[in-house]
Amino acid sequence: MNLSLKKESPVSSFLVLIPFFLIFGGTVFQNTDLSEISSKTKIISFFYMIVYVLVNRKIEINLFLMTILFLPFWIYSIFNNPYDINAAVSDGIRYMFPVVTLYYSYSIKEYFPLLLKFVVFFIIINFLVQLSNYFFWLKGAQDQWFYYTMPGGTRWANQTAGVIRATGTVVFFSLFGFINLVAFFLIQRHYNHRFKIILLLISVLGLFLSFSYKGIGAFAIILIFYYFKKLYKVVIYFGFAVALVYISFPKMINNFIEDSALRLSLYVTEGNSARSESYRVMFNEIKDGNWFGKGAGVFGGPASTEFKSPYYHEVNFNWYDTKWMGLTTTDTYPPHAFVELGTIGAIVYFFLLMIPLIRSNITNNYKMALIVYFCLMSDMLVSFSLNNLEYLFFSLIFIYPILFYKPENNLDIL
Repeated sequence: MNLSLKKESPVSSFLVLIPFFLIFGGTVFQNTDLSEISSKTKIISFFYMIVYVLVNRKIEINLFLMTILFLPFWIYSIFNNPYDINAAVSDGIRYMFPVVTLYYSYSIKEYFPLLLKFVVFFIIINFLVQLSNYFFWLKGAQDQWFYYTMPGGTRWANQTAGVIRATGTVVFFSLFGFINLVAFFLIQRHYNHRFKIILLLISVLGLFLSFSYKGIGAFAIILIFYYFKKLYKVVIYFGFAVALVYISFPKMINNFIEDSALRLSLYVTEGNSARSESYRVMFNEIKDGNWFGKGAGVFGGPASTEFKSPYYHEVNFNWYDTKWMGLTTTDTYPPHAFVELGTIGAIVYFFLLMIPLIRSNITNNYKMALIVYFCLMSDMLVSFSLNNLEYLFFSLIFIYPILFYKPENNLDIL
């Protein structure tokens, strides 16, 4: 099969976007009776990427060499699990999600214009769907297609300050905030034509309506560092926007501030959460010389809870008040990697994922790639976004196309 078709031809464009359609199409079903579709579409997408890379035979040499270096640690982690080989295989494969995504990113490195079109249309569709979600919520709907089913059958939607958190088509508020966060900077940098201001406003609204604290925090940090020469303008605009919103919705903003303070004490100052507990375990393992890991599927990942890993009991892990939620992960990626792969294995793994940034020239495209990396890496500190294909397909997938893109070809899409 020859995929060396004319760039941006309908067929080649469709082939590039197939995993996007599968992953984000499947996500729609994850809180419905057809939730299995979501996991199956991810598996199909994973193997599709592998086939696409092999057929195209486009491989970045540094990425390949680092993968060869990491493979012994990965294989060892799977066979090193002392409890359950099924858990080891399940979580072991997930370590390859971001790696394969980077290979696929390099294979489609000429398609940044197509990917930017997808970004623009995807955030527009999500924004319109969210307006519909708000409409039915304001009408008093007790159940909508994206609501969670709690133990006992109760249907529930995540709310902050009395308002449902925006989810769009992707169901999860944090993911909704993440895609709008990344979209804002991609559009701001590479889209310089009609409706740009509207698209940027949609992205910012989507981020803030998701009430994703980590996303909003990352947004503020990037604005400060990336636009430090115009910091006073950023402060003025941001301050004006906050004041306007506060005047319009004072009760909601006060509740938002109280909720933020509660989360800060829960996760940082007091550390009474499963997230902070997982970092305790990680630092203890590093201190005790866990160089090569306890084995995949032992700690942190979904397989470790599904197969009831005894490791949690061995380290006296405390789930705190999150136990009733039935979490499938500890919601923190670094502890998962450092415990299972070991200190050396985890360092090699993260270096492998950062290999596209090892370059001699610091260009504007490089800075954009750095922003995308920061969005993902700051998120994964308190989530499992690094092995979640939905997050990866709005972050790592763009890295090589961004780095190889000619900036003079900014797009007029609409």
